[in-house]
Formats: sequence, structure tokens, C-alpha cells
Amino acid sequence: MKTSDFIIIHHSAAARDRATLNAVNKAHQKSFNYKSSLGWYVGYHYVIIGDGTVYQTRNDTDYGAHCRADNMNSKAIGICLFGNFEIEQPLEKQLESLKKIVEKLRKKDNIKNSNILGHCQINGSKTVCPGKNLLSWIKYKLLEL
Repeated sequence: MKTSDFIIIHHSAAARDRATLNAVNKAHQKSFNYKSSLGWYVGYHYVIIGDGTVYQTRNDTDYGAHCRADNMNSKAIGICLFGNFEIEQPLEKQLESLKKIVEKLRKKDNIKNSNILGHCQINGSKTVCPGKNLLSWIKYKLLEL
């Protein structure tokens, strides 16, 4: 059984609604063709849409398909907030949901604050994900939990 040492936070760089989640699911089906035991093709373990609704798309013990750099798919939980946080702010409901998930995972797997990272903070990642606006919130607000 896989336990996680890291939490990697992402943004979709797309719209914040359920229709976008369905489109991402179809795109991941074409790219990866791996269906989780929960019935999703999405590479993240959790997705948070604009109204704060959380979709668990992989079991916590499943390998992810969200961050190849530093072999993170095998040792991290991936959480994706829908929106483009390079150009917009995450919504308060999304942030509240993110806090709850992170706190639950930290307690369950004893994950250190220093191992809660934005995708761009992983060695070898060449991305701005999760966007500057969400990344600053992660650094200065989330890690105060």
C-alpha cells in the first residue's frame, strides 16, 4: 500500500466548472488510458472546481499522473484547483476546500509542511503551475495551518 510523502498542488489553467472537469477526464483518457478504481481517468487525486466542490478522482493509495519530475507520481498526492491562477485569484470556496483536504492528508500520512508544494517547486519541473496567485497563497497562508 502506497503512502504519500508529498502533496503537490496544481491549477488547471482552464475554466472552473464541472464541464471542464469532464473535458479534462476525456483528455486524460486519450493521453493515459488509465482508469482509476473510482472511475476517472484524471491524473490528480483530487480536483476542486470553482464552487468549492471536491471530486476525489483517484484513491490516495493510487499512483498519480500529475508530476513526472523527481518521480513525484509515485510519492505524492496531486490536488488540482480549476482556474488559471497566473491571471486570476483562486476563489475563497476553493481555498477552504483545499485547506480541508491538505489538513486531512497531513494528519493521515504525517506529511511535513515542507513537503506541501506547488508543481513548479519540484526539481525538474518546467511549469508555472499552480500559478503565481495560488503559489503565494500556498507559501504564506496554507502552510500556517
